[in-house]
Formats: sequence, C-alpha cells, structure tokens
Amino acid sequence: MFRTRATGDETPNVTVGPNCSIDDPSTCTLADLEMMYVDALWNYYNGGKFTLNDEQYDRLREELNWQGSGFPTLRRYEIEFVQAAISYSRGEKIIDDDKYEELKRRVKAAGKRTEVTALLLYTKGKQLLDEAEFELLSKDMLKLGIDVGMRGATCTLSKTSPELESDTGSVLSMYAALGTAPLLIGLAPGILLGLVGVKLPAALSLGFAITIAAGLTYKLVNYTNLQNAEILKGQCPCCEMPIKQFFGGEKPLEEFEHKCQACGTQCVLNRPRKLIVTSGGLKST
Repeated sequence: MFRTRATGDETPNVTVGPNCSIDDPSTCTLADLEMMYVDALWNYYNGGKFTLNDEQYDRLREELNWQGSGFPTLRRYEIEFVQAAISYSRGEKIIDDDKYEELKRRVKAAGKRTEVTALLLYTKGKQLLDEAEFELLSKDMLKLGIDVGMRGATCTLSKTSPELESDTGSVLSMYAALGTAPLLIGLAPGILLGLVGVKLPAALSLGFAITIAAGLTYKLVNYTNLQNAEILKGQCPCCEMPIKQFFGGEKPLEEFEHKCQACGTQCVLNRPRKLIVTSGGLKST
C-alpha cells in the first residue's frame, strides 16, 4: 500500500538503538521500546507479518506500562488516521472524505494522545514521504493542532550536549560585511582627489576612511538593532540538527524559544548560561 524511501535515505534517530533487545528491556530506552511497539503494530495493521511473538509482545506492553508510556493503548483508528494523512499528502486517497473527516475528529478529541499521533506521523512520514510531501503533511496537521515531531521520552534517542557555543566567527563576519560600504565611502574622497591630480598622504587618506567607516558602521549597527551581537550554536536535543540563534539589540533576550525545523521539537535557549535549559519536556541541570 505504501512506498518506502530509498534504503540510503535514512532519517536519524527514528530507529531502535543497536544494543536494544526486547529479550532484555533494560538494554532499551523508553524511546526504543516505543519505536519497537509502533513498528510492530504498523506492520500488523498494514497486513504485514507481526514482528514479535506473543511473549515478546506481552513483555513489551508490560514494560511500556511500567514506564508510564501512552503507547500500550495505541488504537487502530490512530494508525488508520496516519495512513490516510500520509496518503493524502501524496495526492492519493485510501479512504473516502467522510471517513477521513471522522478520523480527524476522533484524533482531535483525543487530547494528550495527539502526542502519540504526532510521533507516528513523524516516523512514518519521514520513511514514506519525500521532503515536500512531509512539509505538506506537517502544515495540514498543524490545522488540527498536531505538531508533527518527536516528543518527550522519544527524544532520549539522542544524547546531545545541552551546552551552546558562541559563534564568534559569524559575528565578526557580520560586522565586517556591515562595515564594507562605510569603508568604501570613507575611501571615496581620497580616490576622487587622486583622479584629479591631488595627492593626499596615504596615512591621512586611510585614517580619514577608517574614521568615517567606524562612525557610519556604528550608526548602521544601531539602526539595524544589531548591537551587542552574539550567535549561539548547538544541537537539537531530539534529532541532532544544528541550532544557530542570533541574540542582539540594545537589550538582548536572555531566553529564546526555539523550534527545530526538522523534527518540531521546542526548546528554550538560555543566552547567559549558554544552555538548552529545557528540551523534550526535560530540564537540563
């Protein structure tokens, strides 16, 4: 029913960890167990072979229940909705419009369980859709209040550092670019006088240019509200995509709410501490 992406086109952090075994749940994170459960039921409901035997399935459900996951109560209509949403994003229809609208209403009324649906949409959307189709899926789901992405415990698949680093090079490049035009303006009088035969001492001409450039650049920086610039960079705590955020202005923000464009995870960047202080519902220390 569904096509899959090319084998080499893998999405990071949406598969079970290499050391995870259902025979020993202690080797798995909660995210590993959730992904294993999702894949097993997805394959089953799509007419494929059930990938777990009865004993493994019972053990998996028991472990997920014990760890407080919402996935052991994964409903068939949630998987049907994800199947339909993915198909619609490809311009295909596997159910009629009335049935799809009914599924939408059930999912929207599910409250907190939309986080489960969001994960299903993210993992299967990344596997089954191309980039443009996945973007369309994400936009359509936002209309239902579903922010497609990996959430909560699932983000423990990544063990990223919560620290942010200052990107001094980018800041210097930015100021250098801003100062280019003022420097040319400062050099212009000396160049023009030279063209008409008036020779100024090089030190005088250069000093004048630097003074003009500094003054104009200062005015330009203030006008564009780029003073006190600082660029912090790090990694998304969920999908490991790069984070790069500008802070600046007369009174730079101390914190900024960042949303990853790849997985939808929201986190808070703390400028003074240079830390991702919240991520995936967890606080860094």
